[in-house]
This record gives sequence, structure tokens and C-alpha cells, in this order.
Amino acid sequence: MLVALHGFTENDEVWREVLGLPRERLACPLLPGHGFKPCPPGIGVATLADEIATGPCSGGCDLMGYSMGGRIALHLALDRPRQVRRLILVSSGPGFRDDALQGSRRHSEEMMAEILEQDGLGPFVAWWEANPILKPAKPLPRAVEEQVRSRRLNHDPLGLAGALRRLGAGAMPNLWDRLGSVRAPTLLIAGAADQRYCQVMADMAKVMPDARLAVVPDAGHAIHREQATAVRDLALAFVS
Repeated sequence: MLVALHGFTENDEVWREVLGLPRERLACPLLPGHGFKPCPPGIGVATLADEIATGPCSGGCDLMGYSMGGRIALHLALDRPRQVRRLILVSSGPGFRDDALQGSRRHSEEMMAEILEQDGLGPFVAWWEANPILKPAKPLPRAVEEQVRSRRLNHDPLGLAGALRRLGAGAMPNLWDRLGSVRAPTLLIAGAADQRYCQVMADMAKVMPDARLAVVPDAGHAIHREQATAVRDLALAFVS
């Protein structure tokens, strides 16, 4: 079983579309704060990783995650090493090494959460789509842009606010010092135009015992939207 975790403002259908696997081979849980699921105060990266470990990964799994989903997947692989056979991280990292940078990110995510609570989804989505890190390497087809926007607008703003506060990068513990204990063979996937995560994931590959980095041309942070076929081929070859 491959368990695939979506990113912030996505849903449980994203990886099904990209990977094209039958449901008996692919589990795509909807993460808290997205769709109909609330994100209550007791939820955090570590507790959510535990929930997935005792849920879809309870019998052992190959585990994959994009961005926010990748942070949760990494935490699970570290805390429950016997349950993760192979690990795939897409545009994701192990948290901030610098406390000041983490504090700054937490502050910006709190501001975004307040936009969601006070102004609703429309203004937030407009602001989020202007985020430079999400800019694709090449313009996406109009149909893809509209599908992505529709999904972003199909969430509860209070749920997304909770996800930012409790599952955002600012809430992610610093796992850099633990990377050397990741047992699972790991595939790290970065988009060539996403210079930040190309560097982060290259640094990760140097300290993880059994990890390799694949850099996908003509792709930014959302590689699975920009180069879906390349991501699917890399992922399925790795888990097979």
C-alpha cells in the first residue's frame, strides 16, 4: 500500500489523479483543516503522524508526501521506522535550523490564519496564489489553474487557519539532527526552478543514510501539477 499525503489547500483526490493507482493500492487521507475536516487545538505534526501510523500505515506502507504532507511523512518515518518501507518527499523539508527563521515563519502563518478568519477564503486565496514560491516554472494550462483555484475555495476558512497554526512550517519541529536515523530508502523530489528546496533537499540527501535526490526540469514547488507524468514515473519506479 502506498499512502500519499497532500499539501496545504489541496485535498485527498490530488494524488489519485497524479498517480493513477487503484484504491486498493493507494490511500490518500484527507488531512485536518481541509475539506470537511476541522483542525482542533490538540492536532500537531507529531500527533497527526501518529494517527496516520495507526490508520492507513498500520500494516506498514510506502509513504509519500508533498510540502505539508511531506513534513508529516518525515515525522512518521522517524517516529515509526518499522512501519515505513520506502519514503518519498516532494518539495518538503525537515523544518528550520534557525530559531529566528522559524519564529518569522510562525508569525507570517499567524497573519495568514487571521486573514482567513476575518476576511474569508476569497482574499486569502488571492494572496496565497501571489506567493512567489508557488509560481510555476512555466504558466499552467487555464483548466489546471481553475481546478486548483476551485479546490482552494472548497475548504472551511477556519479549518485552513487551524492547519496553518498547527501543521504549518512554523509549527514543524527541527528534525535536521534526526535525519541520520531515517531507516527507509528515501526519494527526494525537487523542481529545478524551486531553488530553495533544491538546496534543502540536496543537504538532506547528504546526511540521510539511503536517500537520493531527483531534480525535475521545468518545475517549481508544485512539481506534481507542473510535471505530473515525471513525478508519477519517479514515484512508481521507486516503490516498485
